[in-house]
Amino acid sequence: MPNTQQATIELNPDKYQLYVAADKEIGERLGHSPGPEFLMSLMLENEEDSADLADIYCHTVLRHAHA
Repeated sequence: MPNTQQATIELNPDKYQLYVAADKEIGERLGHSPGPEFLMSLMLENEEDSADLADIYCHTVLRHAHA
């Protein structure tokens, strides 16, 4: 297991809602999602659209599943 460090961050409420919406969309697509906190840990702060964030996550999961 890789070493991890816990951090407390402040997040704009609109940005948090982006991660919540992406988590919901991933759950609808795949039947399960890792949760908005995990998505935040991916540090995809530059994404402005929950669908884009969900696309990136789903693409990554599917790419690794077929590797």
